[in-house]
Amino acid sequence: VRKGETDEQKLLRETVLGTLGMLGDDDWALAEAKRVADAWLSDPMKTEADLARVALPLAARRGSDALFDRLLALLILSVLAFTAISGRLIVLQVLDAGSLDQAAARQRTTIIKLPATRGRIFDRNLGDLALSVPARAIYAEPRFIRDKRRTAGELARVLGMSRADIARRLASGSWVYVARRVPKARGDVVQRMKLPGIGVMVDVARRYPSGSVAAQVLGFVDVEGAGQAGIEQQYDGLLRGHPGRIQLERDPKGRAIPQGHRSLEPAEPGTDLVLTIDQHLQYVAEQSLQRAVRQHKARAGSVVALVPRTGEVLAMANMPTFDPNRVSRSKPEARKNRAIADVFEPGSTNKTITAAAALQHGVVTPKTETIVPDNVPLCPEKTFRDSHSHAPELMTFAEIVAKSSNVGTIMTARELGPERLYKAELDFGYGRRSGVDLPGESPGIVRPAQSWYCTDLGTNAIGQGVAVTVLQMASVYATVANNGVLRSPTLLRGTVDARGHLAKVKRKPGRRVLSVRTARTLSRILEGVVKDGGTGTAAALEEWRVAGKTGTARKPDNVRGGYRPGAYVGSFIGYAPAERPAVVVAVVIDEPTRGYYGGAVAAPVFREVARTALRRLGVAPTLPAKAVR
Repeated sequence: VRKGETDEQKLLRETVLGTLGMLGDDDWALAEAKRVADAWLSDPMKTEADLARVALPLAARRGSDALFDRLLALLILSVLAFTAISGRLIVLQVLDAGSLDQAAARQRTTIIKLPATRGRIFDRNLGDLALSVPARAIYAEPRFIRDKRRTAGELARVLGMSRADIARRLASGSWVYVARRVPKARGDVVQRMKLPGIGVMVDVARRYPSGSVAAQVLGFVDVEGAGQAGIEQQYDGLLRGHPGRIQLERDPKGRAIPQGHRSLEPAEPGTDLVLTIDQHLQYVAEQSLQRAVRQHKARAGSVVALVPRTGEVLAMANMPTFDPNRVSRSKPEARKNRAIADVFEPGSTNKTITAAAALQHGVVTPKTETIVPDNVPLCPEKTFRDSHSHAPELMTFAEIVAKSSNVGTIMTARELGPERLYKAELDFGYGRRSGVDLPGESPGIVRPAQSWYCTDLGTNAIGQGVAVTVLQMASVYATVANNGVLRSPTLLRGTVDARGHLAKVKRKPGRRVLSVRTARTLSRILEGVVKDGGTGTAAALEEWRVAGKTGTARKPDNVRGGYRPGAYVGSFIGYAPAERPAVVVAVVIDEPTRGYYGGAVAAPVFREVARTALRRLGVAPTLPAKAVR
């Protein structure tokens, strides 16, 4: 509004500006509206038509500029969108092409594992101890099962499983095994049933043809076929082989794509093993041990038979035992290999080490005479006694061993001294693992001589201050039988290659513990244990001379200390023929309640096992045949 304008001119200006304001409200539109209004008002003869003629070209100009702006904005947006899409395509088809292709391949690719045939385990005479047989694995894809309740019932009937257990497996939303290691015949029945969502695959099952024979030695495998104990675990790397696989492509419904990629990698079978075990001798040892445990109502028992010259274990029996074909039904105590895992105080069988050390160091000879009372006060607070009261006797050292005199042995140990006795125990393998190829072996317990109390010389001399395994004690006597050379016990004789050739394993060199003279002298002394007047007459054989030692030891109370009343371990360890030993047999009966002396509970088992072993080894009799009346 300008000064001096009449009301009529003001109204006219507002009309002109309002008309031209339709061009827009930006700076350009306002400036144009003002310019046109001033020009138009300067000529009072202008009409509204004239105003329109002026405004329309301006509006057209303004409209064309706005359209241009919109087209420019649209072009910019299109370019940006095209750039983004092109960039994404480059990422997907160039940069991420490899990973996306792999992801797609993974989605449609299925890998089916082909189990390798586990290596067989043979005894020394190539009799089967463990082998793998064809089996089937039943699996389910629950999303394809129409009636899970009915399917569970039909599978339970064929597989002999609980319907509830199968139904629980089918309730899962993903691929799941229904049963593994199913006998081939049952698996084939399931396959012929053609149940929706149920499939059958090739599998392998481990079987032990002789059942419980050598169960703790062999061990067992888990559901995946991996060794879990014994030889199966120790040599799992050799036995398991290398599994193969089939790779193929499937569509979303699980059907094989006909033109899809397929590949086959065959499975490589495991290595066959030949053990030192004699299956027949093992069976005899287990049966004899079982009868002894039952007859004497014992808690448990163990037997070990080995060849002293090589350290080969011919038999290793334990009671109680289990069937590795039904391992799920067994108890941990039955699966334990007591011969290598449990330790016990050896008692009088340890007197062989005391005698060996005394002979080796020249402290005594077999004919050394000593007056032996029925007790000896070794310490102010401790008096050791013989198993029975007797008047002082004049006894040779050979008689002390034969009659298993505690007092006579302790008197000899006192002259020997704690350091030399302790060293002898270490030399014979106490306090460390024997090196047998089995898992779970205990090293035993032996305390250094520097930490011995006053009574420890006496307790160690008669086998109450140490703890050993049955295998360790068998190795002690095998060392004496092998002319003083200690051989590490072993269970592996060799491996069988693909052509069926036996490759024998290399043996570790032996370690000399005693001189040949000492070993042979001690053997002659140990023969007296089995002769009339000795404690082990029940171990005598009709056809071979026997050397050995009985043992009867109290069991320590691990809770309250001291010894448990009425709890004993009876043992007999010996070898035959005494003049040229071919086999060593150690028998230990744990907590017998009907008699407990080693000569009564363990010696008869030794006799049966040793006789069988010598016959199996083809050892000729060394004693003249008795006349038949």
